[in-house]
Amino acid sequence: MNAARVVGLSPWLPAPVARQSWWTEPIRAERLAALRIGVSAVLLVDILCLYLPQAHIFFGADSLGSPEIFWRNKAGGSWSALGMLQDAEWIRAAIVAWAIAAGMLLAGFCSRLSALACWVFSQSFITLNPWIHNAGDTVRTIILFYLIISPCGAVWSIDRQLSGMGRQKTPTFIYPWPIRLLFVQMAVIYFFNGVYKFLGPQWRAGHTLHYVLSDLSIARMSYAELPLPLCISQLMTWVVLVWELVFPLLVTVRRLRNSILWLGVSLHIGIGLSMELGMFAPYMLCLYLPLISWEKKTR
Repeated sequence: MNAARVVGLSPWLPAPVARQSWWTEPIRAERLAALRIGVSAVLLVDILCLYLPQAHIFFGADSLGSPEIFWRNKAGGSWSALGMLQDAEWIRAAIVAWAIAAGMLLAGFCSRLSALACWVFSQSFITLNPWIHNAGDTVRTIILFYLIISPCGAVWSIDRQLSGMGRQKTPTFIYPWPIRLLFVQMAVIYFFNGVYKFLGPQWRAGHTLHYVLSDLSIARMSYAELPLPLCISQLMTWVVLVWELVFPLLVTVRRLRNSILWLGVSLHIGIGLSMELGMFAPYMLCLYLPLISWEKKTR
């Protein structure tokens, strides 16, 4: 560790947390870089394949996201840096600027400023038309915020090359608190999703996935093409419900952690393959990227 380079802010932590190495011992910067690359790559695909081609449909005057509908009647606390834009060409220009910021973040050029720009655009477009967004887009905004406040361009970036550190083989470490906070937030997301689901009688009865996979507005294929037995969809419903409720507890058990995380990856891949939920699954999978020991895989 003496020859290593540690970057980022080392915050003050309360006594119980400050004594735990999980919160204080520096970790390799490749984990944060993987998060930056993953979320920016997904964001770039999202912008170029979904936002840009359909901008005239969902944003601006005379669209499904007309300012008269959403901006003037927005909920308290919502904001958008694009609230005054109504012309379709200006909306498209903003989306192109967003794509450029995402590309810069992917390359690690002015990484934190690029993350800030992506975060502002992300929140702004969500506010312009909240009905075309889902929880995956909220996760995207959360991840981008963590990239703003952390040294996300420390490695695997143009920023590193420009700093003169590119040719040095000295390992780079970061203080772990951004990655740990994001992991805690992921656990909170799963747990409260599980609580919300448990309050629904259809989830407790195990019928929810059957109804979802039979809904042609969500399912990628007709139930008639792939008739899943009710007992199987019922078991899958209960597995999802129980997994979300116990996730915060089981990930603290070292012997079970990898199995629980791989189950989560499998669930999100299954959601992405079976349901039309935009980029929800890819954004959720980005939360798992900092948990991989990338420094061991790139030796």
